[in-house]
Amino acid sequence: MQTRKSSRAIVLNKMNQIFLFQYRFDYLADGETIWITPGGSLEESESFEDALKRELFEEMGVQLDNDCLEIYYRNPLYTLKSGEIVQSIEKFFLVYLEDEQFSYANWTDSEKKRMLEGKWWSIEEIQQSEDMFFTKDIIRILTELLNNRIPSESQEIA
Repeated sequence: MQTRKSSRAIVLNKMNQIFLFQYRFDYLADGETIWITPGGSLEESESFEDALKRELFEEMGVQLDNDCLEIYYRNPLYTLKSGEIVQSIEKFFLVYLEDEQFSYANWTDSEKKRMLEGKWWSIEEIQQSEDMFFTKDIIRILTELLNNRIPSESQEIA
């Protein structure tokens, strides 16, 4: 079984919105398109936090200079189109941005192929949407974070 480690960012702005990308998982057996947090795989010898900073720069054009707080994790299994099972090890970090601007200028070829769009979402928009999101707990997670109930240690999410 293959293992894939990745860093993810729960990016919030001053308008109480979360930034998500619509991503097409064309390499998975079910080929879903869902709204996911910015982030991606660790490169060789890279820490989760270093990967997070690199991915935020690549995907959003955001340069993070400060340390980031890990607040969630999950370890789902995915099935590739080949039938191979992948154990995903995902850590989620909380990131606040003052500026709602983002840039696609640093996207990799893979990101250009699979990322359809980026968007700031309010809780109300998510509640009204029929789209799929990176976790079924997204409303609970956002409600807790926006009410300043930030986990003191990393918690597992579905």
